[in-house]
Amino acid sequence: MSDSDTPETSDNDQLHRFTFENYPVRGQWVRLTQTTQAAHSVNEYPVAIKKLLNEMFAVVAMFADNLKFDGAIALQSKGGDGALIRTLAECRQRQFLRGIAHLDAEQPVPQDSDSLAAWLGGGQLALSLIPPPDADQVPYQGLVALQDGSLADNLEGYMLNSEQLPSRLFLVSTPTSVTGLLLQRLPDDDLASEINLDHADEAWHSIVTLANTVSDEELLHLSAETLLRRLFAEHPCRLYPPRSLSYRCTCSRSKSDRTLRVLNATEIEALLAELGEITVDCEFCGTRYQYDAVDIGTLLNSDPPAPTPDVLH
Repeated sequence: MSDSDTPETSDNDQLHRFTFENYPVRGQWVRLTQTTQAAHSVNEYPVAIKKLLNEMFAVVAMFADNLKFDGAIALQSKGGDGALIRTLAECRQRQFLRGIAHLDAEQPVPQDSDSLAAWLGGGQLALSLIPPPDADQVPYQGLVALQDGSLADNLEGYMLNSEQLPSRLFLVSTPTSVTGLLLQRLPDDDLASEINLDHADEAWHSIVTLANTVSDEELLHLSAETLLRRLFAEHPCRLYPPRSLSYRCTCSRSKSDRTLRVLNATEIEALLAELGEITVDCEFCGTRYQYDAVDIGTLLNSDPPAPTPDVLH
């Protein structure tokens, strides 16, 4: 593989795990291009929000990769008095992503457009784990403390405080692409000697120091293999086979039916009489579900569909 600065695209829409030999340190590298472009094909966002949503996709892809079950991880924000009302980025089954952002057009864009806290205006950021319906686990949600700074800055603090895992997170995004690099210091073996503990701490410090030298251009353009070889030549690491990622919505005709059933029969019939046809558009992927008089008759005369286990909407 070339070690030049020519963009390397073979790893697009893929995630790699890697570990360091002899040290309790793990890492993940992810790059998304087609996924992010698909996410922005339905809704038009300001450049700063495109980049933020892209970074959120990279984060949930890396976090989901560590799950022991085929559920979902979602990173969600809820705004206060800022221009950003809410965002959602979700990764299901460790490979399928979707996301959306809603903005208040009447609110001004914050001066610091890279600050998530400024966009939200005193809002909240939460990380949710949603297990599959047949799992023994229960859903979990943790709040991420929002300070002035980037998404990566805030999540580093969350991982240290909630998971007790010292972490270093790099996220570099353009409106059409994002690359993420995550390093985590794992717990030491219970039987590790003082010498081994000291060596592991020294290795972690060295790895983080080397990682801090990475440039945005290197992150955006180099493949995982080339980047790791450049950064960590002193600390050989094992790069695992990639996991492919893609944008995939969870909308369906049955979910569209449930959306219509929020209205009562009289309201639905009045709407049909006024429009001649009722349409329900998915805000995530743009799929349009159409209902004519026959469809509405079938809908109103059938039993409501059973709820699906997908708790994120």
